[in-house]
Amino acid sequence: MSYNVDNYMEHLYRANKTKYDIDLIKSGKDLQDFAGGMYVDYLDCLGDMPENCPLDVKTIEEVQRDGFKRVKIEYNVDGNFRAPAYILVPDKLEAKNAAVVALTGHGYGVADIVALTENFEEKTGDPGYQKNFAVELAKRGFIVAAPELFGFGELMLAPNDRHLKNAGNSCFMLTTQLLMYKKTMAAMRVWQAVRMLDYLAECPFVDAERIGSMGISGGGLASSFFAAYDKRVKACVVSGFLCTFKESIMSVYHCVDNFIPGILKYGEMADLFGLIAPRALLIESGISDDIFPIDGVKSSYARLEALYGRLNLKDKIDIDIFEGEHQISGAKAYDFLVKWL
Repeated sequence: MSYNVDNYMEHLYRANKTKYDIDLIKSGKDLQDFAGGMYVDYLDCLGDMPENCPLDVKTIEEVQRDGFKRVKIEYNVDGNFRAPAYILVPDKLEAKNAAVVALTGHGYGVADIVALTENFEEKTGDPGYQKNFAVELAKRGFIVAAPELFGFGELMLAPNDRHLKNAGNSCFMLTTQLLMYKKTMAAMRVWQAVRMLDYLAECPFVDAERIGSMGISGGGLASSFFAAYDKRVKACVVSGFLCTFKESIMSVYHCVDNFIPGILKYGEMADLFGLIAPRALLIESGISDDIFPIDGVKSSYARLEALYGRLNLKDKIDIDIFEGEHQISGAKAYDFLVKWL
């Protein structure tokens, strides 16, 4: 006898009626009503957040690079956990400057996006799929805060024979343990981004009204979920992540850190991104990205573009579909952030 589990999972998706639908938003009042409900349910899906506390920032090192200074700091994520981050400060500053929280994707950690190797040496040659994008932001005049995200790089679990082998991260063990406490990896990383925004907002040379976010892959999740969580984010770039849940993380093997319990009760990915409106949003996607397939990208973006159009905000949303795989493009992203920040 053959038992068709695939059909059952298809039935669950087809039968699921989401509570929110951005296609029904026709006005600013509709958007306000949508956001008021969706935000509460989104927070519930994220689970319990870490507790707020003083940042207590300590400087670890400062290195002068060509056109900017790279400062490594550590700070309190909450009262029981400290973490490292890099702050990139351009040599030429105005009295008040725009800033971006840069969020790394899977790999060897935040060192990759600040042009360091896995061994913390200066990177030369191939910039990798993330293209040193934090450095590219600094070269364009942004002050950049780039945190090491929970489960990556220096924030991995200590080696232990009981831990399953993984591809250079602790995502599986950390995510599954967090779930036991009604916490999610997404919430941890969103909170780290919030802490970086808190830090930037306190810097005397940062304009707190001109702070954005940018990330790719797992960092694209963090960038979008962060912007959905914190209205202080004025412009958001998401690379290699926007799609539908159905066509990406539910159809292609993905890291467990992408999964948010219960989120499909409330909306598909584009509905969640609706929480970013009316703020500026740019999407990047490679045509050959096989883990966030382009058809799902286009259908989700079409819904968001239509939403912004109905709100007379079409100039605040854009997409960069480029020849390439799962990687940063940058062809539009940096100029978009310059424009809106």
